Amino acid sequence: MSNWLKRVKERFLPARQEGSSLREDPFGFSVPGRPQFLLRPVFEKLIAKTAIPQDQQEMLESLGREGTVVYALKYRSQLDFVYANLRLHQLGLPAPTFLFDLRPYFWQKRWYALKLVVHNFARFLTRDGVPDPYTSGHYESLVREGRSGLLFLLGEKGYYQRTVMVRNDPLEQLFDIQKKMDRPIYVVPLMLLYSRAPSRQRRGFWEIVFGNPERPGLLRKLVSFIRNYSYAVMEVGEPVNLQEVQTELSEDLWERRKQVFEVRRGLIESIDEVRRAIVGPQIKSKLELKEIILHHPKLEAFMRRRAKASGEPVWKIRKEADEYLEEIAADYSYTLIQIAERVLTWMWNNLFDGIEVDMESLNRVRKAARHNTLVYVPCHKSHIDYLILSYVLFRNNLYSPFIAAGKNLSFWPLGPIFRRGGAFFIRRTFKGARFYSEVFSLYVKTMVQFGHNIEFFIEGGRSRTGKMVLPKMGLLSILIQAVQEGFCDDLVFVPTAICYDRIPEEEVYVNEIKGGSKQDENLGQLVRARRFLKKRYGRVYVRFAEPMSLQRYLERNRYDLEKMSGKLRHAMYRDFAYRIISAINESSLVTPHALVSAALLSRSRRGVSKAELLNTCLTFLRYLEQNNVRFSRTFRHAEQVVDETIRDLVKNKLLDRLKDEDDDLEDEVYTMEDAKRLALEYYKNNIIHFLLPAAFVSTSILSQETFRFSLSQILEDLAFMKDLFKYEFVYDMDVRDHQLAKHVLDVFERLGWLRHMEPSEDQPYLLTHRGLTAAQAFHGLIRNFFETYWLVLRSMRYVEKKPYTEKDFVKKILAAGEKNLKLELIERPETVSKIVCRNAITYYVEKGLLERRAHEAKGRDKTVEKFEFVGDRPLVQYYGRQISRLLRAPHLALQ
Repeated sequence: MSNWLKRVKERFLPARQEGSSLREDPFGFSVPGRPQFLLRPVFEKLIAKTAIPQDQQEMLESLGREGTVVYALKYRSQLDFVYANLRLHQLGLPAPTFLFDLRPYFWQKRWYALKLVVHNFARFLTRDGVPDPYTSGHYESLVREGRSGLLFLLGEKGYYQRTVMVRNDPLEQLFDIQKKMDRPIYVVPLMLLYSRAPSRQRRGFWEIVFGNPERPGLLRKLVSFIRNYSYAVMEVGEPVNLQEVQTELSEDLWERRKQVFEVRRGLIESIDEVRRAIVGPQIKSKLELKEIILHHPKLEAFMRRRAKASGEPVWKIRKEADEYLEEIAADYSYTLIQIAERVLTWMWNNLFDGIEVDMESLNRVRKAARHNTLVYVPCHKSHIDYLILSYVLFRNNLYSPFIAAGKNLSFWPLGPIFRRGGAFFIRRTFKGARFYSEVFSLYVKTMVQFGHNIEFFIEGGRSRTGKMVLPKMGLLSILIQAVQEGFCDDLVFVPTAICYDRIPEEEVYVNEIKGGSKQDENLGQLVRARRFLKKRYGRVYVRFAEPMSLQRYLERNRYDLEKMSGKLRHAMYRDFAYRIISAINESSLVTPHALVSAALLSRSRRGVSKAELLNTCLTFLRYLEQNNVRFSRTFRHAEQVVDETIRDLVKNKLLDRLKDEDDDLEDEVYTMEDAKRLALEYYKNNIIHFLLPAAFVSTSILSQETFRFSLSQILEDLAFMKDLFKYEFVYDMDVRDHQLAKHVLDVFERLGWLRHMEPSEDQPYLLTHRGLTAAQAFHGLIRNFFETYWLVLRSMRYVEKKPYTEKDFVKKILAAGEKNLKLELIERPETVSKIVCRNAITYYVEKGLLERRAHEAKGRDKTVEKFEFVGDRPLVQYYGRQISRLLRAPHLALQ
């Protein structure tokens, strides 16, 4: 009998593979090359859609060159092994070819697999027994050959061997092998997701059949893969270099095993963090969430006080709170998000030439998402901002956040769709709605308590001017209070810049700036929006700023939220909000349309030659390059980009080309209608924050009596302009005026626009001829703002005679603007802007020239607020003289 078994073993012992430098595995723990099975070609086509971030691919490639890669999966699974092997093989990355504690018989060639089974069975029946790959040195030889492997971090069999029998631990074995090797062994935590649907708390019969979603069985994995293969994800966590860890291991056996256990736990936590960033926390149903909020002690106490004060029964108060929650709450549906991703892909392909995402900044967000609850804070330029951001995150293996949307978007049929996509709705104002405010704030705090990422627009509404709107503090203060009140330990804010070559709402914004009223969103607008699909709007660019931890900000500034007074806390909210907006501005980039628009509007003339336009573009371009500003990828050759952009503006009728009958013009000339300047103003303002320091300094230089000037003169004017336009622009909180002015002057000097004479002289700076041209171009970018503030100042005479409501006062100012434009007292058509007028009014109210006072409404029992002139003429004249001097326009001085 023993002789027969011996012959069987010899006959079925796998031989060395011809032409292979690697020894065949007689124990059956490895798969030479790729797994073999009947439907492999089909399977490989499906898994080719599995997303792996580019930076992670580059990391694996680098690790494979430096050492041996061993992947670590959380749970035992042969299907995961096959999936990982084939997908990594497709990408040319180190692919696992052997497993710890698992024989992949099913994935060998059929005859070879039969040989292995019979051979090992024969050994089992003899005294030889089945060989132990640990003690026999089999795993060591595979690792020494440089073959990538795969181990499982959790599982009943592995647990029994490691914890009960205290032997055969793959990680411990790898540490022993590392001792004998010069090349490092990298253990890389690997996450495979066949479905990105967030888990829910519901458990039932199907879990028995398919297995726990956290640890799905083979059947569940197969079903999930077939349904969601195009959304499957493979990502890796932070690799562990065993060579580096080896030096820290204790010589004591039990202490060493404890340390190995800690390494294992770190790998498991790394996988969990990757999974959390992709799938997000557990989703609770809207009904469950409402119940949790309604039973929160803080809200219950508020409702009892309200019931006592009003005399109403508590159940009515609770019913009111439930109605508020029904108005607010999202009803997240992963299925809808999958459908929306396909619809949006089609829509973006029709609207844009592409969406470019800065992957370096996105990778920073991905890492932050593994450890923190994120708050995305994008700029708000278009209705599609939140769709763009959610789409980008979903396509890059990050789960879509819950979005704070204006209640105006809750109309049918979009409202229910947005709710299912994660939108929760907020009223434009909480004025007079204390109970609603309590319910809403508790909803937001509960969401971050459960670890849900939030997205909100710190500007409140969309920017109609193209530049960032000053921040609204409401939702930001709620989120900061969530940390203060212990709903979560920290929140990490992600300022996000979404830049467009052109926006679909262009015509709507121009109408509103000219004085038209905002149209409420409704079904009719949705139907009419079909016409946007017939146009193309260039490219979209998405960039993320460095994530900002709220706790680190508080610690760095030594803020104690519990001990801060209300005034100091509000100042802190404002400071943090301005830092977010500054970060968004810094993360934005310069697009060709924005640069050309800025060049076109840097002068008041209606016509401009192509050569002059190109020269101005190059002036701005050189300055921006000196400041390390990021440009869109289309800026390969400046002249070519400008030429293409001009053609696009002509095609879209924002610019007209002046034609000559004989077609013998020395240079092409382009003209702009007054109405089109307002549209171009929007795109100019997209990058004005980059050019603003140069514009301020240039304005001060040009206002001097000679071309010689001193830094002190610049600083005096700079302080005035920054104060005058405090409601227009957001300034960098960390840069002082002296630093700002000196930096601009240094850049101007490097570019040859000014000369720095002897420092001992009173006026050591001298503007050159080229500098004069550049300074005039920079100054032209902000001239319209000066003119608008002068226009409001001049219109004070209306409220000196009688009070006006804000609406009527703005109408009077705009009408006066059109008159002054025709009289050529002001140069720029874009000066007549309703939005800038309102900002100027706010500024003059602060300075004590105007005041809002309550007046009885005619025929009504309520009062209305009207503006009254409460200042004095000398103060009006002071501002008039300053604006007149800075614009070098004596006719603007007010008497």
